[in-house]
Amino acid sequence: MKTKLRKSAVESAVESAVESWYGLCRDAARQKIIIVSLSIICALFYLVSAVSFGSNNAATSELQSASRYEIKVGFRAVAMQSAGPLPEMRSGDYVDVIIDSAIVLERVLVIDFVEQPNRQTTVVLAVPVSNAAMIANAASLGIVSLVLVG
Repeated sequence: MKTKLRKSAVESAVESAVESWYGLCRDAARQKIIIVSLSIICALFYLVSAVSFGSNNAATSELQSASRYEIKVGFRAVAMQSAGPLPEMRSGDYVDVIIDSAIVLERVLVIDFVEQPNRQTTVVLAVPVSNAAMIANAASLGIVSLVLVG
């Protein structure tokens, strides 16, 4: 009767693989080669993922640039999110800006109008420089209302 147990084929294969890995990594030059090889593989994975995502971003940027208007000199773009429902509008429409039941600005150009699922609608307006800080502050407080101009 044998008192020692035999190692299974799987255990010996794993042990052999671990020993060969340690054998590769014992030498400093081999360690550098392994690190450089792993770095190249990681860089290739990154490159492939960046290229695959890049094509979608190009189409998105083309759609976004088509909906935007140039901001004239003396104006600033102010973005605001709707606290409630907005009138049916799109880029290029004009709105009146109301704060505390008073019309603060008339005929303000809507530069961009973005509706996203499960998010508030974002409206970007071209506001004169003299009123930009006031409108931005009121927009951050959520007290701005927009009225579509016909």
